[in-house]
Amino acid sequence: MFKRLRFLIILIPLCLSLTITGCSLQDLLGKNKNKTSSKAAEDETIIAVSLNENDPNKLLITKGIDDLAKKEDVTVKYIKSGSEAESVLEDAKILIYQGGDESTLQKSQAQEIPILALTQLPSGVKPEGIIIPDQEKVGELMAQTLVGKVTEGQVVILQGDPNESGSQELLSGNKAILSKYPKISLHTISSPKGSESVARTSLVEFLQKNPDNVQAILAHNESLAAQVSEVLKQNQLDKKISLIGGQANVPSLDRMAKGSQTGDVDTSPYLQGANAYQWAQKIINKEPLEIEDSLTSEQGEIPAKIVAVKAVTPANLAVIQKSYAKTLQSAEQEQKKKDESSKQESKETGGEEKKGQEAKGQEQGDAKKENGQSGDKQSGVPPGVDKVTERVKTETTRDYLDANGKVMGTEKTVNEQTKTVPPEMLKQQAEQAKEDSKGQEEEGKDKK
Repeated sequence: MFKRLRFLIILIPLCLSLTITGCSLQDLLGKNKNKTSSKAAEDETIIAVSLNENDPNKLLITKGIDDLAKKEDVTVKYIKSGSEAESVLEDAKILIYQGGDESTLQKSQAQEIPILALTQLPSGVKPEGIIIPDQEKVGELMAQTLVGKVTEGQVVILQGDPNESGSQELLSGNKAILSKYPKISLHTISSPKGSESVARTSLVEFLQKNPDNVQAILAHNESLAAQVSEVLKQNQLDKKISLIGGQANVPSLDRMAKGSQTGDVDTSPYLQGANAYQWAQKIINKEPLEIEDSLTSEQGEIPAKIVAVKAVTPANLAVIQKSYAKTLQSAEQEQKKKDESSKQESKETGGEEKKGQEAKGQEQGDAKKENGQSGDKQSGVPPGVDKVTERVKTETTRDYLDANGKVMGTEKTVNEQTKTVPPEMLKQQAEQAKEDSKGQEEEGKDKK
C-alpha cells in the first residue's frame, strides 16, 4: 500500500510537468510558426517597374525583366498609371523607372524606395544607377551606314528631345563620323518633348526649300523615323532620300525589309530589361554594382551600365528581324495571359462582393419578415376606384381511412368565393399597418 502511494506521489507531478512542458512547447512552436510566416512575407521581393508607354520596344524590355524574375521567384509589378503607384510601391524593394507618371518618383522617394533609371535619367531625383544603351555608338553606327550610301550633299538629323539622357551623345556620334566628310552639310532639327509635330512641319518645309539637295535623313528614334517615312512617301521621295533610324523595332525592321528604310541600330531592348533586373537585385541585396561608366546629372555622378548596340544591315536584317518578331510574339502571349489572369482575379473579387451584397440583402429581408414587414411595397388604391373585389380559392382534400390507417378513399373539393371590398376599408387597413410599423420601430428604439 505504501509503495503504491509512493508511486502515485511521483507519477502525478511528473504528468503535470509533462503537460505544462507540452503546452509551452506547442505555444513556442505556434509562435515560431507565426514568426516564420511573418518573416516570409517580409522577405518577399517585389520590384516595381514604370516604363515609357510610348517606347516601341516596351514589351521586349518587359520580357527581359520577367524572364529573369521567373527564375528567382521574384514578383514584378508594373505601374500603368499614377493612381496605381501608391499601392504598387507599398511593398516594393526598388523602382525601375524608364518613364510614366513623374509623381511615381516623388512617391518612391517619400517611401525611401531606391530608384534604378532605365534608358534615361529622371529629373529631380538621384537614382542608384542607370541602364542605358551606348548612345554615342548608336550615333556612330547610323552615320557609318549613311556614308556607305552618301558622301556629299545635305543630310538632315532629326534629334529627339535634347534634354533627355543620351540625346547629345547620340548627336555627337553622328557628327564624329560625318565631320570627316567635308562635302556633307548637316541640318539638325531637334524635337523637345511634345513637339514632334513641329519637327515634322520643319522637315517638310526644309524638303520643299531643298528639293534636290537632301540626300539622307537620320532619325534618332522610332517616333521620328515613322513620321519621316510617311513624309517621304507622301512626297514620293522614299526612293530618292535614304532614311536611317536609331531605334530598331518590329515596324522599322519591316520598313527595311520593304526597302523604304536604309538602316537602323539594334539597341538590345531585351538585354536592357535583363540588365535592369540584375542591377535591381544587386541594389536590393546591397551588393556592389559592376560599374563600367557613369553619367553626370544635376544630382552628381550616376553609376551606369552601358548596353552594347549593333548596326542593322541588309546582311543581318533577316536574323535580327526574326529575333525581334519571335521575342515580341512571346511577350505578347505572356502579356495576354497576365491580362486574362488579372481579369479573372477582378471577376472573382467582384463575385465575392456581389455575394456579400446579396447575403446582406437577404439578411435585411429576413429581418423585415421577422418584424412583420413585407419586402414588397403594397400599392395604394388608384384614384377613382368605386369597387374592389377579392377572389379567394380554397382547395380541401379529405382522406377516408380504415381502422389500420389505410386510405380507402379520397375526396377533393374546391371552393371559390368572390367578395367585394370597399376602397375605404383598404385605406383604413393601409393606415393601420403603417401605424403598427411605426409603433414597432419606436419600441425597438426604446429597447436600445
